[in-house]
Amino acid sequence: MASDTEFHVHHDSPEKVGRRERLGVRLLIVADGAFAFGLVFSYFYLRNLNNNGGWIPKGGHTFSASSGWVAMAPAIIAGVIYQISLRAGKSFAVINIVNFVLYVYGGYYVWHQMANMPFISKDTGGFEGAYASMWVLIAGAGLFHYLLSLFISLGLIIRAQRGQENPALTVWRHRTAGSWFTWVAISGVVLAFTTSFI
Repeated sequence: MASDTEFHVHHDSPEKVGRRERLGVRLLIVADGAFAFGLVFSYFYLRNLNNNGGWIPKGGHTFSASSGWVAMAPAIIAGVIYQISLRAGKSFAVINIVNFVLYVYGGYYVWHQMANMPFISKDTGGFEGAYASMWVLIAGAGLFHYLLSLFISLGLIIRAQRGQENPALTVWRHRTAGSWFTWVAISGVVLAFTTSFI
């Protein structure tokens, strides 16, 4: 039985889709940047205020000054690698897998740090001071960055394996993903620098 109704599927152009996706990622970066700025401001504010020795109480524990750098190193390396690849116009098949592995390792490392914090008070079951509380917030932000970057990397790998995507849209998606990966690397540097000041 034939139907007189015809269905026309309208697709947006790759440029229109790419601009829309890029805007979404930029808005996410702005929102995340405001949160990261709030973390940095709060960290230094509480550190310099230090009411009644509340920053690190007497006998309190801390991570080493380099622990933040070690935790964020995979994100920084992944962001740099991705930007070099974007500028060189290289194939992203291997780069996406390398980034995926880096984000898995970095996410696991941050999770491991959070699971083995040295500054939980045995007496009260709470944190030992403002440093400990700020460190947990900053580590949580780092873990969020790793998880979201992991999800984006996995999406890029799956799309590359399918190989059915419009090449123009693929270029837009790699540039958009590169914006997020670059932001994660920059925020990693900022947060690691912040936690260097114990």
